[in-house]
Amino acid sequence: MSKPRLRASLVIGCAAVTGAMSIGLWAFPSEVKAIIAEARLLADEGWIMGGTDNPVPDQDYLNSVESLYLSQDSAYSFQGLTTPEQFCPIVCNASEPDLGFGDSVNQGVGDLNSVIVPALQGGNDVAVLGYSQSATVATVEMNDLLNNTPAGVNLNDLSVTLLGDPNSPIGGILDRFQFPDGVGQFSLSPEPQQVPFLDIPLNLADTPTAGIATDIYTGEYDGWADFPEDPSNLFADLNALIGIETVHPYYPDPTPGVNLDTTNIISLGSIGNDNFYAIPAPLPTLAFMYDGGPAGQFFYDFFAPSATLSDDWAYGNPGDPGAGIEVNGVDPIGVAGPWTVDATGQLVASGGAGFIPAMDPLQMLAGVEYAGVQSFVGPIDDLLQDAGQAPLSQSVVDSMLSGYDLTNQLDASLLTAWTDATASIPSLAPDAIFSGEPLISAQPLVDLVGYGFDIFNFFGA
Repeated sequence: MSKPRLRASLVIGCAAVTGAMSIGLWAFPSEVKAIIAEARLLADEGWIMGGTDNPVPDQDYLNSVESLYLSQDSAYSFQGLTTPEQFCPIVCNASEPDLGFGDSVNQGVGDLNSVIVPALQGGNDVAVLGYSQSATVATVEMNDLLNNTPAGVNLNDLSVTLLGDPNSPIGGILDRFQFPDGVGQFSLSPEPQQVPFLDIPLNLADTPTAGIATDIYTGEYDGWADFPEDPSNLFADLNALIGIETVHPYYPDPTPGVNLDTTNIISLGSIGNDNFYAIPAPLPTLAFMYDGGPAGQFFYDFFAPSATLSDDWAYGNPGDPGAGIEVNGVDPIGVAGPWTVDATGQLVASGGAGFIPAMDPLQMLAGVEYAGVQSFVGPIDDLLQDAGQAPLSQSVVDSMLSGYDLTNQLDASLLTAWTDATASIPSLAPDAIFSGEPLISAQPLVDLVGYGFDIFNFFGA
């Protein structure tokens, strides 16, 4: 919606209140509410969709996601949008015809398109929130709009917020594994590949990073939105699979520290028009310790640093929170986590699945040093807290991290000199060499799995 119309809505709202005061309409609250409701119709339009098994978002859900993730869009008048959100035969709606995941997404795309395109054509600003399956719905709609923009639509008027996005370009499971076309039922003609029995399309484009302003929130170790790049790291795979149950369902209703800590959301930086945010979560395989009282916290703080380091290596992250250097005025993200970063500490879009990510060896060493210190400091602080004592002083911790700091200083010096020396040859720059991308592609293995799917799909599975 255009800003003049927003100002008009504010003027109408103020006039309604002023008029009510002057003529004594306080005795008729229903009339006042009607006037205010009419004024709100001129506000910018916002649509919120539910996730799988939540086709009709209720007011509690709307209030929760709006307060947690849409505070920057306070000018919008948000309302729920009904979409199928089925995943038959696992999740079906008894009052509606059964829909597999692919058909449910396609119908949801139609539902979303039918409300946002007319609004955009009318000159309105439009905001959309999608969660889980509806994040995929929003992704398909965004790509459709970019590839075939309807007449009268200005995509600068559209903003999108995605939670637990399976198509996220930095780790969504539907982006990690790219399958070639398969076969149709009793036909060898090429058709988009899908997971048999579950109707999960495997040819969807990832969430676009250009053309539409997008905020993407990803819970750490959420297997749908944050799957490992290196599937041979079985520990990371296990955490991601457990995270599907312990992390992914809780974006609308988080319990800080237990599944998603929305009080400490981390900005990971931007790729194109997309802003990425990480929501911290305990390592799923150790979460029973984290939630196990003082004794459990002690053991979690002892094991988690090294376990997290091993897990993060599967994503192409060396696990060094102090890694990287400023490049073209852009600071490194400065935190470790399950996402890919290059040697300069910048967020990197996924290149699909593969083996042995290319990470800066000095940053990997620094990650080991940092984890070792934290495995000592964390448990000691837990014991001191239980005894009513102050934690270890920062000076003591700093002295323990002196070796870690020296490793990072050496690395930063080498990166700076290397970056300057290759300014005219970007392909030889450290951020290109140590990009976190896999050295060995997993695509041949993915293709082989696709051939197995073809057998079932050919017979109509």
